[in-house]
Amino acid sequence: MNSNTQSPQTSRQKLGFHYFPDTLHYTEKDLQQWLPLLMDLGVGWMVLRTEINRAIPEYFISGLLKAGIQPVIQFPVSLQSPPDLRAVSPLVEAYSAWGAVFHQYFDRPNIHQSWPANQWAQQDLVERFLDRYLPLAALSMEAGAFPIFPPLEPGGNFWDTTFLRASLQAIERRKESALLDRLILAVYGWTFQHPLNWGEGGPENWPEARPYFTPPHSQDQRGFRAFDWYSAISEAVLQKRCPMILLQAGLPASPEKLLSGLQNTPEVQQNLLEIINSLNTSSKTPLENKPASLHLPEEIISVNFWLLSADQGTPSYAFAWFEESQPVSKAASHLCQLKNVPIIRPNIHGILDEDSLRKAIRPLQHYLYLGENKEAHLVSVFQKHAGFISQYHPTIGFSLDEARLANRITLAVTPDQVPEDILVALQKQGCQIDWLE
Repeated sequence: MNSNTQSPQTSRQKLGFHYFPDTLHYTEKDLQQWLPLLMDLGVGWMVLRTEINRAIPEYFISGLLKAGIQPVIQFPVSLQSPPDLRAVSPLVEAYSAWGAVFHQYFDRPNIHQSWPANQWAQQDLVERFLDRYLPLAALSMEAGAFPIFPPLEPGGNFWDTTFLRASLQAIERRKESALLDRLILAVYGWTFQHPLNWGEGGPENWPEARPYFTPPHSQDQRGFRAFDWYSAISEAVLQKRCPMILLQAGLPASPEKLLSGLQNTPEVQQNLLEIINSLNTSSKTPLENKPASLHLPEEIISVNFWLLSADQGTPSYAFAWFEESQPVSKAASHLCQLKNVPIIRPNIHGILDEDSLRKAIRPLQHYLYLGENKEAHLVSVFQKHAGFISQYHPTIGFSLDEARLANRITLAVTPDQVPEDILVALQKQGCQIDWLE
């Protein structure tokens, strides 16, 4: 990246998910249910949909951030009816103040369905798009956030690579240097049922590919590696490679275009496994029938899979990786295996209250773990550790599931009473562990 570019402070983990496909799952209970799993999996990103007139609760955003998960906020603004900036501004300022600083406006401006019918055929489509996008991007920048250039439809009615090149050139011509320093590109990671290496290397490797025409012996950007083509455009126009966020990685096409069951074919699941393995370079688990050869360039800062979860009975449920924190797809089970996360997870229960969740995760500063089945001897346990409890005022409990939500864990048990794999998992999560004789 260009040394003059202001790089976003991002998670070191590229693994991410699109959260639920609606705005109905931002309660304290939802945070409590999903956050331990996300932390165990090493998730670094979460794509969240917001409403235009109501913010995602601050405790939900803070909980993700304190667990090392970067939210990407998708604002429901449309080219069909441009938003009132005065209505959007308070939301932008609030999210930025809370630390949610990655903001996406609009979706696929290069297809005619995104525009009013009477405006699509008019001249200067790119310029008219920028007239609507730039004021929103300015709102984010003024609040200290990073505006995301919206994902384009690979191919599309207005060829995506042409649209992107013209957009970057126009932003540069308008002397929006502050935006160019902070700009992040969103890219759909759809495969179009091609192999994952389709179009690898971009136009340098496939010089005969042209807008709207790809010779039979050539390849183009309509595949998972569209980011190679976008990077080449960014470098050619701006002399740098913009950071990029991949959305819906590994799907054959946009979810609304997929026929029932197509998202769960062996080919699609195998592609997802290979992408997962590329994000887990320390993994020693080989892919079935295929070496882990996929390489993602440095400018890819986030790879987000569709979909963490969805309600049963909805069309999106077919894409869910997890249901109530349990894996329900091959890709999800594979990810759990790589991260040594139990396939069957116990329910979290006990001492967490809503106020502590509002404060943020990890909500507990210090947890004194007394082991299982000690409730009957609670008086004697308190007497034994009265000095320690009086000095440090820890939260006291009997659950390692609760303990994982603390920054510091003191174990008032013998080492043989804590399974080694759980101890390792707690340490990997960053919990400070000490023992009380």
